[in-house]
Amino acid sequence: MTTQPYGPSDPTPTAGSAYGSPSHAPAAYASYAPGHPHVGLGGPPTGPLLANIGARLGARLLDLVIWYVAYFVTAIPLMIWIDSGAGGAGQTVLVAWLLTTYVLYFPFSVWRFGSTFGKRICKIRIVRSQSALPTGFWRAMGRETFFFVAAVIPVLGLLNPLWCCWDKPYQQCLHDKVADTMVITR
Repeated sequence: MTTQPYGPSDPTPTAGSAYGSPSHAPAAYASYAPGHPHVGLGGPPTGPLLANIGARLGARLLDLVIWYVAYFVTAIPLMIWIDSGAGGAGQTVLVAWLLTTYVLYFPFSVWRFGSTFGKRICKIRIVRSQSALPTGFWRAMGRETFFFVAAVIPVLGLLNPLWCCWDKPYQQCLHDKVADTMVITR
């Protein structure tokens, strides 16, 4: 079996492969013309599809709602403790809990499962852009940290999620470009 620069030439999984079906096998993306909706080896489209913008937006909104509700419900005892006079210590614990839940929900889920609950509902997942392999923890952490930081910077907060509307060929947002990831269908 010969290999291409970005993945195997045979899309079928091998024994012990992390990919359960040929549609999830690593694939070379550079063989398609820029803007082509499919990614995969040359010839007819065989690899996974790039996720559409609506699915990405829906997944992000679902993720924010799911994470916020989970954070808020679990933080109620901390808020009661702060109201009863915990002061600065209670606020510090509350901020630490906010960051912990954010890391567990977003980067950890993307690293461990390839997607969060919202992304699973919208049937999309995050992979490395050149190899379609799963992302590592630190790559997922960098991706979500950039998204979080960009959200509070006025112009960057608007450009980041809109960047995928005109980016070619992988339709990456700025946080995807920073982490060298892309979003594909499951």
